[in-house]
This record gives sequence, structure tokens and C-alpha cells, in this order.
Amino acid sequence: MLFINNKKKVLIIDDDRTLLRQVSFHLKKHRGFDIVISDNGKDGLLKAAKQRPDLIILDWTLPDIQGIDLLSRLKKTQKTKNIPVLMFTGHNKIGDVEDAFARGADAYMFKPFSLQKLDEKSKGLMK
Repeated sequence: MLFINNKKKVLIIDDDRTLLRQVSFHLKKHRGFDIVISDNGKDGLLKAAKQRPDLIILDWTLPDIQGIDLLSRLKKTQKTKNIPVLMFTGHNKIGDVEDAFARGADAYMFKPFSLQKLDEKSKGLMK
């Protein structure tokens, strides 16, 4: 018997372990999503290509690759270019938001954040 998992899958790429736990727990428990996590850009890029999530939540500041550069790579890679990306960051300098959208971000959320706002954004990005 073949089992097909129809759950939406979210990849969270962030180096803040506490935030990873909080967001993944919330999205799994309250939204029913399958969650994949990564704490660095290189691993996140590999998981995005292999797992093909329905949404990527991407932090701007990562230990190896800046999230904004990872965003560009995701949007230029055949396997990942159509996956919606929510930039999730404390970066709110003039030009940052515009730069993220210019490189292909589908949405932008500032830290600190509310879980309700995260629900709204994630739901809107996964049709």
C-alpha cells in the first residue's frame, strides 16, 4: 500500500536554535506542517533542493552564507526557483527589504515577530 503525505513542508533556515525550536514547534503543532530545519546556508541549500519544501523561511544572517545571497542562489537554481521564500530577519535598514524583493523574496518579516503574523504570512504563501 502506498502512503501519500499531503502535508505541506516548510524548511526553516536560521542559526538561532531557540527560534528554530519555537517556530518549528508552532508550525507543526498549530498548522500541521512537516518541518525541516537547517542552521546554516550550505546545508539549507542542499535540503531545499532535496526536500523540495512548499515554503522556505530564511534568516538574513547565517554563519556561512548571508541569507540574502542564499536567496539569490535559491531563485537561480532550477529545483528551488519556484519555492516561495519568506525572509525572516532583524535587518530593517533602508534598502534591505527592497533588496530582498529584488532578489526574489516573496515576503519579509521582521524579528521580533508574532506567531500569528507568521501563520498569516506562511498560509498566504502556500496556496
